Amino acid sequence: MKDRIIISVSSINGTRHFSISKLFKRNAVISLWLILFTVIITAALIDYLLKTVDHTKSQQQQLAIQAEQLAAEITELSQTREQLEQELAIKQDEMLQVSNRLGEIELTLGLEQQFPQDLEARLDTATVNSSAKMAMLQLVPNGSPLEFRRRSSRFGVRTHPIMGKQQHHNGIDLSANRGTPIYAPADGVVEVVRPSKNGYGNLLKIRHAFGFTTLYAHLDEFKVANGLFVHKGQLIATSGNTGNSTAPHLHYEIHFLDRSLNPQSFMDWDANNFDLVFEKERSIKWDSLVTMLQTKASTQLQLSSLRDAQLSEASD
Repeated sequence: MKDRIIISVSSINGTRHFSISKLFKRNAVISLWLILFTVIITAALIDYLLKTVDHTKSQQQQLAIQAEQLAAEITELSQTREQLEQELAIKQDEMLQVSNRLGEIELTLGLEQQFPQDLEARLDTATVNSSAKMAMLQLVPNGSPLEFRRRSSRFGVRTHPIMGKQQHHNGIDLSANRGTPIYAPADGVVEVVRPSKNGYGNLLKIRHAFGFTTLYAHLDEFKVANGLFVHKGQLIATSGNTGNSTAPHLHYEIHFLDRSLNPQSFMDWDANNFDLVFEKERSIKWDSLVTMLQTKASTQLQLSSLRDAQLSEASD
């Protein structure tokens, strides 16, 4: 009976005795302590979680404020960028207008006609080998950059369709439906891709070999990015009606050493009319270019022959 506890309960009906072992009592006490400990730990955990939630909400509010500030800064930067792009477009248009004015002055003074006229200085196209011809037609702009309905404005002095003034037209306007594909007239690298709603509108410029550049204005969509190398015949853009334009068309320019040339001479130039551009654009020293290309082609042919001979000897 030492390990048992007897509890007596008296009532009008008599006395009742309950026997409880000490082990049960100890287990009950331990259980109560465990329950109490669990309640305390749970309360502490709930308090910690509530504080964590409050802290998280505070951080979310701070992040929301920072996000609003960043959004405002991004909007401001975007507006600044658009403003700078518009200013750049205006400056580029001003430079093109200066170039047009310079061409008009040169035409007025007769400077464009200062090229050698003697027969000895003219290029003998019959001596140009096929390799040099292929290289020139691959690297120098030639052919039409798009299929067009008609030439709406030629190269040279004209009455501006919007301003109504006599100005030198640095390029040629080719009437075409909006979205007409435009292809690179020669290998080169894209130098300028400039979206704009003013002046020349969406403008693209490609720098080719030997000092030639081509310019495409009033475009609808760009198909290449700035700095991208392109090959002859590659899709580069589509024609449109952006900027100061009265109807969908492509304004197409060709420059040599930053001096405008008549694009029509190059558009009519191909393998079947190989001597045409040399007759039309005599201010360019074509003979030195042809000599360089023929020398390069001859050197490559000699190296190829030498390599074939070495391979033949090695096989024997």
